[in-house]
Amino acid sequence: MTRHGPRFAILVLGLSVSAEAFGRTWIVGGPGADFPLIAPAVSASASGDTIVVGPGVYREDLAIDKPLALVGKGRPHLIGTGLGTIIDVTSPGCEIRGFDLEGSGTGATNRMDAAVHLAAGNGRIEENRMRRVFYGVVAEGSTNEISGNSIEGFLDLPFGQRGNGVYLYRAPSATVARNRISGMRDAIYLQFAGRSRVEDNVVEDSRYGLHDMFSDDAIVAGNTFRRCLVGANVMNCRRIRLERNQFLHNRGVAAAGLALKDCDDSEVSGNRFLDSGRGLQLEGSSHNRFTGNEFAYNDVGLQLFPSAEENVFSGNRFRDNLSHVVSAGPRSSTRWSENGRGNFWSGYRGFDFDGDGVGEEPHPLLGAFERIEGASPAVRLFLRSPGAAALELASESTAKPEPGMSDPNPLVPAFAQGRPRRAGGSLLGGAAMLAGAASFFATRKARNA
Repeated sequence: MTRHGPRFAILVLGLSVSAEAFGRTWIVGGPGADFPLIAPAVSASASGDTIVVGPGVYREDLAIDKPLALVGKGRPHLIGTGLGTIIDVTSPGCEIRGFDLEGSGTGATNRMDAAVHLAAGNGRIEENRMRRVFYGVVAEGSTNEISGNSIEGFLDLPFGQRGNGVYLYRAPSATVARNRISGMRDAIYLQFAGRSRVEDNVVEDSRYGLHDMFSDDAIVAGNTFRRCLVGANVMNCRRIRLERNQFLHNRGVAAAGLALKDCDDSEVSGNRFLDSGRGLQLEGSSHNRFTGNEFAYNDVGLQLFPSAEENVFSGNRFRDNLSHVVSAGPRSSTRWSENGRGNFWSGYRGFDFDGDGVGEEPHPLLGAFERIEGASPAVRLFLRSPGAAALELASESTAKPEPGMSDPNPLVPAFAQGRPRRAGGSLLGGAAMLAGAASFFATRKARNA
């Protein structure tokens, strides 16, 4: 007996630890439930327990100070008291999933009244619907995940009186994915949230779709930002990756699809900037690389300030913008080509004689009107006036591009569309058709004579 005693003790201890790790499941609501309301179940539970809440309406605020899983079945509707945050979590390792949440405070006491406030790390907020909340999710601490939620703010209030959809503060390595957010001040706000990932979200009808400050090495990929004043405003960051996002219909007095201010060493690739006041605005941002993006149907495709230096643009498509590029300064250190490949520009008048997909002549980026507009934005009122057209026509024969304001290797349409063909062949074919037509009319004239 003595010889087997220690083994028996280890077995009993292991079973005890295992039981604690898996925890107990508590049932709230419905016949045979452990509790009729959620708060008593939270008080009775221990670390690692799961509380399953059945269908129904629950009017209460919750405070969770231990690692728990709070899981809704049948979409229970949790309505807060309207005096603060609905679910306040101060313990790491908690999960909130499957609820309809409504009725947070409105920030009247300058607090961030939210549907859910995570004051610790390793939390998961998944598959919830939040309606008429001041803030959706406020998260602090590292490696939190906010995914698959629907968040809607107070649509009847001005932006200044709304909160943020997802607010990460000092929350590095977080994941914000597959959420749908509308009607907020800033739909997603990252502040000191380095190495976070913002992926596959749909954001609309907010002031800023994404507001990112002091969050180095973040990844923003596969999102849609539409009908905001600014689709994404990224400030004071380094090594950001913005990939495969769509910036659509962002309109207003100073609207932009994407605004980068004091952002360096970042990659912006494969994005679409469509139908916005400015597709992209660059200010105080240097050593960034822009490749494979599309700028179309914007008032201004790219607004460039003199403080933006040593950026690279290659393989982008600028088409059907009222102005492709507007610069506030006459010169730029921007590089418009990389490895012999520039960008596609609708309105390029050169030719590709050797069929390599690159035009033989550089493409000037600024017309006469864009030069004036860069210094005096108010003159844009006359963009389509006869005077502007006459000025543009006169400048084409006299003006020379300023240093850094031409694309030395513009891409021709066939190359940009992935259907290579010889532009020189097209030119020769056109010449042959003109010659044939001239011969036809000369012969006809001789016969009539």
